[in-house]
Amino acid sequence: MQINQQSLAELLTFIDFADTQLTIGFVAVNFAEDRNTLIEILKNHPQCDDIQFEILNFADPNLRFLRDEIVRDLKEVDLEPDKKLVLIAIGLEKSIGLSGEYPPVLQDLNFVRDAFSDSVPHPVLIFLPDHALTRLAKYAPDFWAWRKGVFYFQTVESTQELAIEKAIDSERILGSLDLLERQERIDLLEGLLMEELTDVRTRITILQELGVVYRSIGEVQKAEDFLLKALKLTEEDENLAGIKASVLHNLGWVYDDLGERDKAIALYNQSLEINERIGNVQGKAATLHCLAIIYANKGDVDEAIALYNQSLEIEESIGDVQGKAATLHQLAIIYANKGDVDEAIALYHECLEVFERIGDAYWKALTLHNIASIYANKGDVDEAIALLNQSLEINERIGNVQTKAATLHQLAGIYAKKGEVDEAIALFNQSLEIRERIGDVQGQAMTLWWLGHLAEQQGEYTKAISYLQPALEILQRLKSPDAESVSASLDRVMGNS
Repeated sequence: MQINQQSLAELLTFIDFADTQLTIGFVAVNFAEDRNTLIEILKNHPQCDDIQFEILNFADPNLRFLRDEIVRDLKEVDLEPDKKLVLIAIGLEKSIGLSGEYPPVLQDLNFVRDAFSDSVPHPVLIFLPDHALTRLAKYAPDFWAWRKGVFYFQTVESTQELAIEKAIDSERILGSLDLLERQERIDLLEGLLMEELTDVRTRITILQELGVVYRSIGEVQKAEDFLLKALKLTEEDENLAGIKASVLHNLGWVYDDLGERDKAIALYNQSLEINERIGNVQGKAATLHCLAIIYANKGDVDEAIALYNQSLEIEESIGDVQGKAATLHQLAIIYANKGDVDEAIALYHECLEVFERIGDAYWKALTLHNIASIYANKGDVDEAIALLNQSLEINERIGNVQTKAATLHQLAGIYAKKGEVDEAIALFNQSLEIRERIGDVQGQAMTLWWLGHLAEQQGEYTKAISYLQPALEILQRLKSPDAESVSASLDRVMGNS
């Protein structure tokens, strides 16, 4: 509190003089760690002996009706005799967001302002980071006008240093983080964005890492927004060429997720050109690897193998064990698709041993998924299901929604072939919900195709059409070779309906 003595004194005075009726104060703190420390100081401060603090957490990003939530929570509060109740609201920044106009929660907050007086007859301290406070003042001006005090707290230096350290390390360790840890990482990074950082490189790194973490939890649109902001900042200085190549690489990843392959290839090639020019061989290997994935998905196997081998040569020369394992993993996919099953399984198990040794949960889950696919194609269904369930458990633990959706889809296909249609449909719908939410349009089309097929088998032709029609539209937009097969299925169903 040494750097915030004046702000603390003013806040304590506000709490002391706040009437036992609605009195709104805003507390600006950018990091959850500092916020929690401040709350503990208030609860234990001798000037607050006669205060009952109740913390209300509103961290739901879909929150819309704040007043209703406060009223509901108030019913659960046990009032302490001879103490003044002061409500502390935290987490509201999640629903306020970082961008976009008129967040629903602020629209409602502005609209129902007058209703607060009767329904919330207590002082309320609303803790928010700077950006959320600015948006609240802009988009809920009537509610903002009711404020009786605004108290700004500077960030503790150690908190800022920790956030920067985690910003730099997040991509490297992301595969081992669960969903809650990733969200905590996002909170730290977004808090850091609110600080007055003079180093442009650090700011770009933070924006890029936010893009990477958001992509990892399926928030592809947010990932794109942050990466585009990072890319714009790299244009200012030629000395930032290396980090620009990295941002371009990650943007290529995002556009590949969105099914925009041509845009992804263009970005990867820009990244590749920069890495070759500045001699960043590790970045070059990673980009060659990602380009190979796109060409393999397009069916250009020879080009994909050539790119993988270029990447593999670099990874072996620099001793990049993890990168080499990832490339061998992708080569295994190609061998499996070519029918060379034994070679594919051998490569997968070589990769699995590496991923287990280095603790890379993301790649371990993906490898288990792909081995399961081979066993399923060989007819060893029980082994395939066991491996897919192992993959699913890991993906749920680390919050990897994209591979989770793919694994649910794969499991559903196996159950469908076993004749367990209800179980298959349930799993396909779980996969579809995730894929729609994260913008995985190609995966969405594949799942819709399967659901259409199952509906056709059950004679539910109208339902089948409702699945097949959007699947066809997506695949035609992506210029996918699967569009022709879906079109034939749709024609057949429409002829029977």
